[in-house]
Amino acid sequence: MDAKAKVQTGKIATRIEEIDATFELEMHQPVDPTMLQQFLSLGETKTQADYLAEVGHTLNRAQRYVASSDRKGLDAIAQELSHTALKVGAPKLLSSAIEVQGMARIGDFKNAADLLGRMEVELVEVKSHFS
Repeated sequence: MDAKAKVQTGKIATRIEEIDATFELEMHQPVDPTMLQQFLSLGETKTQADYLAEVGHTLNRAQRYVASSDRKGLDAIAQELSHTALKVGAPKLLSSAIEVQGMARIGDFKNAADLLGRMEVELVEVKSHFS
């Protein structure tokens, strides 16, 4: 094997830009149809309305964990939020839930509270998709 393999410098950067552009495009939609279809194919018995209500209740519980500075509780509830976001096919909610979980682990309750507020807006966008 040749130890002096040549790397074409522009190719990697171009591919990363393509991936970023694709991800950004998908994040602008409140619901990713592919993500949603994959979940629906599992044959869950709850409706999307059930899951959306669950997200709302979970966001309220997350705010209480922030108010009490409960790292473990916020970490667990953020994981629950990420699972439910997957079930409704909501990539922005999923990304935000993962961020909240990271904030919980370092005790960044101020930014977690701000992000949870934005998640409430994201939830409204997702609900409007289904109505």
